[in-house]
Amino acid sequence: MTAPTPFAVDVPGGRLYGEAAGAGPAVVLLHGFGCDMSMWDPQFEEFARRHRTVRYDMRGFGESAPPVAGADHVADLLAVLDALDVARAHLVGLSLGGNLGLAAAVEAPDRVASLVLCSPGLPGHRWTTPRPPDEAAAVARRDGIAAAKDFWLSHKLFEPTRAHPTAYRALASMVERFAGAPWRDGAAVEPLPPVADRLGAVAATTLVVNGEQDLPGYREIGEIVHRGVPRAERREVSGAGHFVSLEQPTAFNRLADRFLDRVDRSPTTDRHHRSGPTAASDRARS
Repeated sequence: MTAPTPFAVDVPGGRLYGEAAGAGPAVVLLHGFGCDMSMWDPQFEEFARRHRTVRYDMRGFGESAPPVAGADHVADLLAVLDALDVARAHLVGLSLGGNLGLAAAVEAPDRVASLVLCSPGLPGHRWTTPRPPDEAAAVARRDGIAAAKDFWLSHKLFEPTRAHPTAYRALASMVERFAGAPWRDGAAVEPLPPVADRLGAVAATTLVVNGEQDLPGYREIGEIVHRGVPRAERREVSGAGHFVSLEQPTAFNRLADRFLDRVDRSPTTDRHHRSGPTAASDRARS
């Protein structure tokens, strides 16, 4: 892989920072809450072998712009695509990044070639148990950012991650760098549009990936998305929790590579802007 090309995209309130590498159909990597684009280190070079691979720090994370009134994560993503002259892209998102991918597929379907949703949330879904990011936000408001970081890293969501030292070190490093802006100013950003009742409108071929050890709430969402998106398939990865792409990178990369290759090879879509074949809505274990 040639050296990645850094980029900065002007958006309301500042800039979004990222990098791109490789050539071919575009793939955009969307990180999870409390993380930054380094979350995708185990995937970036691998995906760039056959795709133009893009990753960036989402608003409020890493080096990118803070939350400001009227800001919108979907608009930010589209600004990145426009700045890089990408008409359509495969979106690969984990957790919050998966939420963004789903929202983009509903709000801007012509820009989304396919979706890989790893441990996604679901905007508009009503949780029957406390939602982990909301729990951390409550700690931040009550006790401050440092206390919220400690709470976040010790949350049961990351018990499986702690069993994988390399993955947990990566997570801890990202959380240490996290300034906590979404906890302080998150209300300034327009919430992602609710899509829980609009899954049938997602036209993109979709792969849902869950870790077998993830919290029941996220695995339930995986099943809901699998059932609701017309062209969706779902896989579970053994030995992994919420951060599948960090905890089991080889298994995740294999699943994603096979899916993207199948979508890219579809004879029904343009070579550079694939949307993929109709996916069998079956469930398998990896």
